[in-house]
Amino acid sequence: MSEQVITATPVNAPDVLRNQPLGRQVDVNLETNILEPVSHTYTSSQGGRTTFILPPKGVLDAPNAAIVFEMNSVGENNLNCFNYANGGLAMIDRITARCGGTIISQVEQCGQYANIKQNFASQGVKEGVMDYRHLSSNGVEISIAPAKIAVSSITQEFQQLYNPECDQTSSFGRSYNGNAANAHQTQISKCISATARQSPEVVIKLADVFEIFAENKLPLMAMAQVEIEIEWSAAGDANVAAANVIDSPVIDALIPDAALDTAAVKVNQGILTMSTPNMMLDYIHYDDVERAKIVAAVNSGGGMRLDFSEVVFTRGVNPAGTATSGGAADDTQVVASNHILGFAQKEVQKIYVQKQYDLRSATGVVELDADQNSVKTHRNILTNQFKSTQILGETYNWFINNQRVYDRDIENPAVAHDYLSQIGGMWTCTKAAYNTNNYNANGMKELLDCSWASGAATQDINQGKTHRYLAGSNNYIGLGLQKYREMGSVAGNGTRIGSAPIEFNYSRVALGKSAGNGGAASASNAEVNLAFFICYRRSLIIRQLGVDVSDA
Repeated sequence: MSEQVITATPVNAPDVLRNQPLGRQVDVNLETNILEPVSHTYTSSQGGRTTFILPPKGVLDAPNAAIVFEMNSVGENNLNCFNYANGGLAMIDRITARCGGTIISQVEQCGQYANIKQNFASQGVKEGVMDYRHLSSNGVEISIAPAKIAVSSITQEFQQLYNPECDQTSSFGRSYNGNAANAHQTQISKCISATARQSPEVVIKLADVFEIFAENKLPLMAMAQVEIEIEWSAAGDANVAAANVIDSPVIDALIPDAALDTAAVKVNQGILTMSTPNMMLDYIHYDDVERAKIVAAVNSGGGMRLDFSEVVFTRGVNPAGTATSGGAADDTQVVASNHILGFAQKEVQKIYVQKQYDLRSATGVVELDADQNSVKTHRNILTNQFKSTQILGETYNWFINNQRVYDRDIENPAVAHDYLSQIGGMWTCTKAAYNTNNYNANGMKELLDCSWASGAATQDINQGKTHRYLAGSNNYIGLGLQKYREMGSVAGNGTRIGSAPIEFNYSRVALGKSAGNGGAASASNAEVNLAFFICYRRSLIIRQLGVDVSDA
């Protein structure tokens, strides 16, 4: 991306281009169009690419610009759906906006980033808006179930969380697929069909991933050709033996059904096709007075400036622990790592950290199998890689401008949740999804999906089955560096990083299995992959002869 030297001070964009209430009346005409792409390709094993060219007319209502597409299965109907966390939005891997060939903004790992953003929405918005648009499944309901902890104990009433689109067959009014014991299935309305025009369509607002679209309207009438390029994630590969590839937006709709968990049925499971997407756009045509303000700002000596947040993705690794060779007890190991993020001389607003055990580690992570037993596996069957795992014994701190951000390392989940919430208003997810309170897998199983008789737990298909898969899956780390959250990307509202880079210090506990306990490497020994999403302020300078993007 080329950056030009600005010889004159750019003029701030007129207020009609900011996505904020005006406080005054403005006369407009609204034009709505459905835009077809200039090119589109997609294969299930490789992903694909779609390019749109926006017509140079009016002002684009960017916060409401949306892309629409449909996926279809190659194999049987209704055996797949999108992951529960962010649904079909995870189909977008990377998205790029260009103007006259210059990159305005580019966001990588869109599904992961969107998973962070949506957790700042209320539960009602996630269920009532996002679940409809994205075909995600964030619904949560509460039922009360009796249970005895021991034979001699008094029967207690426990709250059990469940997903109304998958669990609770008695109350929700549909039978489980195949009537197999323990089988739950996502509602057909959210499953992927093998027949074109019969799968539910996914609607994604570009503002869900593009911060520049969330914060501003784009004066297309005064800009060179604007291009949106979407790179799609792979879904499944017929050459991969597993039902789904490890990194996929697609999961089994059955959770799970042993009767259909066979190679013959799953040979094409997760192999998808994509219809040609289109884009729904609104163009705002302002009156002559407001148009004149926009044109005058663009024609000024320094051009017109639109401030926005850019999101940069980078990775880090906390190393694997080691297995011990002797002794009767497991070896507790503290594994520490230091991560240099850079960003010298940039105005940083917020940083998010996603954490999960390496999906391809030979030790795996502790999940649950089809029989609801604690096992080592590579992924969460409801979310795949779209999660951030609560890691055993983790602590962290930041160094900004050579100073520790916190006087003592953060190790309390409640404190970490508070700092995360300060970034976007409130981090919204169920308690167990953020903090398992150190429940083991069996504890979660017993309290969330079982009936009790004579002191013994048995699987109850009428109880919630999905929630324990989500335990500890929304545990992100966040650092807010804005002075005033409500001011957004206004110049000076972030923290200017000096010559010293941003540092992130992280440690966690790994358990080395002793010879007396099997000698095998513990699941917690697997290396922890860290994904950093750094949001910093940039400025789009729109001039007569093109655009420039500046960090100033």
